Amino acid sequence: MVPVICLTNGRADCLTRTLAAARAHLHGTGELVILNDSPDPAYATWLDTTIAGRDTRVEHLPAPHGYWRAMQAVWHLARSVDSPVFFLEDDFVLREPVDIADLAGLLEDRPHLTQVALLRQPWFRNEIEHGGLIEALEAQGHTFAECTDGRRWWIEHRAVFTGNPSLIPQRTFAHDWPEGAWSESRFARDLFADPDARAAYWGRRSDAPRVEHIGRERVGTDY
Repeated sequence: MVPVICLTNGRADCLTRTLAAARAHLHGTGELVILNDSPDPAYATWLDTTIAGRDTRVEHLPAPHGYWRAMQAVWHLARSVDSPVFFLEDDFVLREPVDIADLAGLLEDRPHLTQVALLRQPWFRNEIEHGGLIEALEAQGHTFAECTDGRRWWIEHRAVFTGNPSLIPQRTFAHDWPEGAWSESRFARDLFADPDARAAYWGRRSDAPRVEHIGRERVGTDY
């Protein structure tokens, strides 16, 4: 059973929807760990009294808070297990069933893959203008290849490493998460310094987005 790490920043309404959808649609998971990067003590109390339970553990990250520090905490926790880890932020709602075993099998069979992510709907202006997340990245010159082995479909690329919902193998956690601004972009550059490394989105190009981004406002810092 694959553990799930969910990073949260203080949005109880978003987290409630995210966890409900994950429990309904994400199959083959083990313990759920909530990493709380919010400095709000009332939110911490709500997590401890309402969210924590038999299969859900809550950990509160110490100050100073901020995205890159929180992601380093995610990496530290993920390295303590011997399996892939499903990473989830508190404002993504799964729209349909996802079997973790399918994603894990792809990562095992394709050791050049750094993650298998679930595609979200277009969110930023350029994505909406181009009709999709992938289409917007293609407009920037990135290439995407739809792949299949006859029973599974996935889309390989070297465009980004995404913090959107994804299954991440231990070989990716072996790379340190960087400090400072634009840490996600700099982490991707480190991964793709290997010319054979690729990331993947699960499914076909024609598939509808499997997750919905619901966070209207960014509440974290130090992105």
